[in-house]
Amino acid sequence: MANQFIMRNLSDHTLKIIDAEAARNNISRNALLQIVIENFANNLEQANANEILLEPLQDVTKQLNTLTHATTESQAAISHDLNALTNSIRQLIKYMYDDTFE
Repeated sequence: MANQFIMRNLSDHTLKIIDAEAARNNISRNALLQIVIENFANNLEQANANEILLEPLQDVTKQLNTLTHATTESQAAISHDLNALTNSIRQLIKYMYDDTFE
């Protein structure tokens, strides 16, 4: 069952534009207004769905950024440790072949 409502206080200019657009599309003013209102309602519904999905997506993005930061710090620490190990091995080799070291 279709719902009905009365729209009041539209200016003559607005009605002229609506009538012209309805005529251009070979539909009635009522059909045009129905399409506009249904599209508006669908857009609102999609916007609400986007807002509902936006918060979890922002949380995931925040978690990914945190993970990326932690991974970067971990890689930097590993690199530092590898450099220290390399230097220690080089010193060990140097001392092994240095006859002057006591």
